[in-house]
Amino acid sequence: MPRWFYASLIFSVAAPLLALLPIPPLLLFLLAALGILPLAALIGTSIEGIAEHTGEQIGGILFATFGNATELIIGIFALSQGLVDVVSASIIGSILGNALLVLGVAICVGSIKHGRLHFDVRPASVYASLLALCIGGLVLPTVAELLATRLHEPQIFERGVALSDFIAVLLLLGYLASLLFSVFHVGDKGSDEESGPLVGARSATAITRLLAFRQQLATSAVKGKSGMLRQIDGTLDAIIASEGGQQATTPSQQGGEQVALKEGDLSQDAGEHAPSPDKSVSQPAKPRQEHKTPLWRSLLLLAVATAGVAVLSEILVSSIEPVTEALHWKPAFVGLVFIPLIGGLPEYFNTISMALDKRINMVLAASAGSSIQIALLMAPILVLVSLVMPKRLDLVFSVVELAVLGLATFLFGEITKDGELVWLEGFLLILLYAMMGGTVFLFGS
Repeated sequence: MPRWFYASLIFSVAAPLLALLPIPPLLLFLLAALGILPLAALIGTSIEGIAEHTGEQIGGILFATFGNATELIIGIFALSQGLVDVVSASIIGSILGNALLVLGVAICVGSIKHGRLHFDVRPASVYASLLALCIGGLVLPTVAELLATRLHEPQIFERGVALSDFIAVLLLLGYLASLLFSVFHVGDKGSDEESGPLVGARSATAITRLLAFRQQLATSAVKGKSGMLRQIDGTLDAIIASEGGQQATTPSQQGGEQVALKEGDLSQDAGEHAPSPDKSVSQPAKPRQEHKTPLWRSLLLLAVATAGVAVLSEILVSSIEPVTEALHWKPAFVGLVFIPLIGGLPEYFNTISMALDKRINMVLAASAGSSIQIALLMAPILVLVSLVMPKRLDLVFSVVELAVLGLATFLFGEITKDGELVWLEGFLLILLYAMMGGTVFLFGS
């Protein structure tokens, strides 16, 4: 978590206090949004600390489950206020924000710095297939309702809600099946994948330790440390695409040089990586002894951060209607753009940082994995939670939102099928997201 995020915790304290005073709703909305950002980052930090004690499998489940906790909490409070349009738009906005905006910006900055970005095609093809399946679950209720309306069939809304509930259960089953495959490797004995499409933007404990060691090495005074940094970057990329019993080779940070990594290299902690004699490092790196955060402290931090997000989410949601009326914005635009941005901004920074470090495999896992998780977990939970809310939430979306969703999936599959990315492809993703935002701003319901 960047240091300046800790300074922004002042907004997390100020927003609940100022909510007791008669201040303008727009100011309160901005304060609550700024206060949620550091708390969302603290949730991720606490999950990383818990994963150090629970192991990779349980840690993977925690990362996947809490990856979009902030958006989920905001969505639940919005449902309690009857803001169904905002919640519905936030589901699509979160998917498109990760698959278009975040991935597009990451590709642009990474390609401008490093040139063509190479990655493993096989995981990317899995992400594209899962995205297509998720879109099927989100498109079918809308298509069915449109056809029923055209044929003037009775009880269209009731049957649409029932269909949404049925598909929500099936999506949750798909999420559980994905966890069994990507985290527990059920039926995948021949593969040793360390990262699946639902792990989200943060990785397991081994990757966290490698990143911590890389930061220590980068800021140290060791001479000729660039070779070791390239080897660490190669290890991080190899964790995504490694196969049991095989060597994983990934492009290094410079030119076309390849760094070969054995399977044993992937299981070592950061503290066990030391410069070998044949490397260009003249002095052995001596990282500080790694210190685990106590489990109770991580659990307490998770509880406090989650409670803080809940309080600020209620303030944020209560300010949406006055803000939209004052600015003459449509609720769908707020849900499509602002709610996903508030909940996912810390993840966006992490993904872009990965691109700057040329960890493009992790960038794809983060952006596509988060979108898949929203469709398979967040959307079904919100649909089922609405059973006890004033208004029911269904999986019926606007034609514009579904059209952009389909185009995003098609574009993702097209740009990832050749195993390399350039800045132009990232810019195309950003342009599509901007077109969607402008269309919803002007014509959104």
